[in-house]
Amino acid sequence: MPRQEERSVATLSNSYAGTPFEGFSLSHAAILASGSRAEAATIYAVRNGTISTDQGNFENTGDDVVLSEHFWINFANVTIEEGFVPFSTIALITGTTVSSSGAAGADYYGIPLWTLASMNQVTQPLAIRVPSKDAGGQLRTLDFILYRVQFQPFNFTGPSYKTGLSCSIAGRALFSSVDEGLNPLPSTYPQSIGRLVSLPGTETGAFVAEPFPGT
Repeated sequence: MPRQEERSVATLSNSYAGTPFEGFSLSHAAILASGSRAEAATIYAVRNGTISTDQGNFENTGDDVVLSEHFWINFANVTIEEGFVPFSTIALITGTTVSSSGAAGADYYGIPLWTLASMNQVTQPLAIRVPSKDAGGQLRTLDFILYRVQFQPFNFTGPSYKTGLSCSIAGRALFSSVDEGLNPLPSTYPQSIGRLVSLPGTETGAFVAEPFPGT
């Protein structure tokens, strides 16, 4: 049976060739539940984010010139800086447990820091949301969906006098043969790091199942 979409995909409103879109901020990031495609853990108060590929190249030289050039991508590095220290999110990516006691107003929480057992946990999908516009000025939303992220040990910046404390979650987005919902990718490109989706309007709140699964 054909797979039904959770969203209806709107027809592009702009008529500019190449469907150009711009992004100008960072509004939300979250770890997705592999298989269900729903949001599993929020990355709170996102400040900065970077996505960059790790590339290599080979130059075929001869006759005192470069005859041809070959490029490849190993993985994509992703880093997100947030203004909160999210215990539950850290527990998810490290495989640890949040300890708690007491009741509201007198509640205590604890989580292990950088244990050996927490390194190299299972990969998880990650989504990053960017407020956007098209070339005609219509409001859009750009969502980066990364299929398989191997998270690195988290880091802190600070605490510093009057500049606070931030937490950075980083990882490597690896090539995958399935998307965030475990749908096989097409035979035309059976391995991919993720996809970029442009949605009409301004999306807010938690991530829900994205359009174009299996692409």
